[in-house]
Amino acid sequence: MKRIFSFLVLVILIAACSDKPEVPQVSDLSPSEKSAKIISADNQFGFEIFQKVNASLTEPKNTMISPLSVSLALAMVYNGTEGNTKLQMEEMLHKANLTSDDINTSYKDLVSSLISHDPKVELSISNAIFYRNTFKVKSDFITTDQDYYLAEVSGLDFSKTAETLNTVNSWVNTKTKGKIEKIIEKVNPEDVMYLLNAIYFNGEWKYRFDPKETYDLSFIREGNSVIQVPTMYIDNPFNYFSNTDFQLLEMPYGSGKYSMLIFLPDEGKTTSDVISLLTSDHINEWISKMTEQKKKVFLPKFEFKFDKSLVDQLNALGMTDAFEDGKADLSGISDDAKLVISEVMHKTYIKVDERGTEAAAVTGITVGVTSVGPDLNTFRVDHPFVFAIREKDTNAILFIGKVMDPSQN
Repeated sequence: MKRIFSFLVLVILIAACSDKPEVPQVSDLSPSEKSAKIISADNQFGFEIFQKVNASLTEPKNTMISPLSVSLALAMVYNGTEGNTKLQMEEMLHKANLTSDDINTSYKDLVSSLISHDPKVELSISNAIFYRNTFKVKSDFITTDQDYYLAEVSGLDFSKTAETLNTVNSWVNTKTKGKIEKIIEKVNPEDVMYLLNAIYFNGEWKYRFDPKETYDLSFIREGNSVIQVPTMYIDNPFNYFSNTDFQLLEMPYGSGKYSMLIFLPDEGKTTSDVISLLTSDHINEWISKMTEQKKKVFLPKFEFKFDKSLVDQLNALGMTDAFEDGKADLSGISDDAKLVISEVMHKTYIKVDERGTEAAAVTGITVGVTSVGPDLNTFRVDHPFVFAIREKDTNAILFIGKVMDPSQN
């Protein structure tokens, strides 16, 4: 009897063990040579457009863009361009030496890798195309963006403007979990297509801040005015680098595959000085020189939204024909009408607190017919700073921004 009982206990224990959920594994990414070129090109383009956005601001303002979101939305449009319009986009996006197939395949591989990379970080990347259902779109254009970008495609009755607005903006609201509610304000008579990308990121700090250690501390804004803001504190080893322009601290999320880079300008330097130094090569060099050091970190909590049309910045970077009547060549989308890009709207959201970071971005492209010196062991973020959220294996930059005033919402 005892033997039977012991056997039953053993069976139950084995069954219980087998019912335990498997622990999700963190994957290592080894991008191919072509994928590495895509990532480097996107990072460089991201820094360049962020520099243009920063230069366009007329007042100190919390700012953030998602280079990956803008690049993915433009890549979908790129598949419908021809001639000089296509060449200009290739040059601006630093992809002149890559074929369309190289670009599309690399993006497909990159996105699928990123979203399944770290089980402790939630990341979703979504694409969609909404077009006027009376407008004839080339099947190759639609198929390419469906196959490589998993784009959701819908033909809508644009004459029903309220329904169209609700459908498009509901997609945005859903894909960003309510952090960005809408991307278009109205449906114009000349609009025939909206191409959308949405990115949602939610990561807990690998080393979480203790809420009991958060206190109101001074933050010195540019212009030397001082405000009191809730500031988090942690004492922990972090990767760190400094030069004569800034200190750089890396704060990891989840299993450590994603992280936030914080660039703190040195005395006499501004966020614009730091932003002007950002290039893909510089970032790689600075990261390679980081070493793990124990730091007492003071980081203000912050939450803000940012939105901006990127048409002027894309024009300034050399993508001019796509926005100009008579020059835009979007014949890869349709032969039924002369098309032009009328808007590239970009919206972002970020919240940083003791738990971690929640961030979202949406890029909406509208296609229309032509119209007719501190303590060496302390990292005290008490003045405006620059930040970036990246994936470490690939160095892909997901978000980049600056905080001028943590109390600014």
